[in-house]
Amino acid sequence: MFPDVILGLSDHTHGVAPVLGAVTLGARVIERHFTDSNDREGPDHKFAMDPDKWAHMVEETRLLERSLGSSDKFIAENEQDTQVVQRRCLRAARDIKAGEVFTRDMLDVLRPATIGAIKPDQIENVLGTIAINDMPMGKELRWTDLGN
Repeated sequence: MFPDVILGLSDHTHGVAPVLGAVTLGARVIERHFTDSNDREGPDHKFAMDPDKWAHMVEETRLLERSLGSSDKFIAENEQDTQVVQRRCLRAARDIKAGEVFTRDMLDVLRPATIGAIKPDQIENVLGTIAINDMPMGKELRWTDLGN
């Protein structure tokens, strides 16, 4: 509701769940009571977090943030070796003759995504182009296969 406001949580509970819930919902500032010992005298020390509990809260929050990921799309390091097998590309859904104009029913989105093949997000740019050469069913499409 308020995209320009930095959200936060002021919390007096003992657990980390309220913090994790708040961070999941967009909180970026957390206020909690901190003490070096819950045995100290004073109104806040009994419910305040000691260094170990504080460290645990921060560790869990950082784990949650990593788990939520990012909206940035990229091939992670552990996907580099398998990106061809895991990803999809545009392929001929049937035998295509040179000179045919590409329509949606002529295209499949299948694995593997051979290096240099046209990716599925480009399908709208392929529609209406012309096959330069004959293409057998299942062949991956490349920009060099297409003409205007």
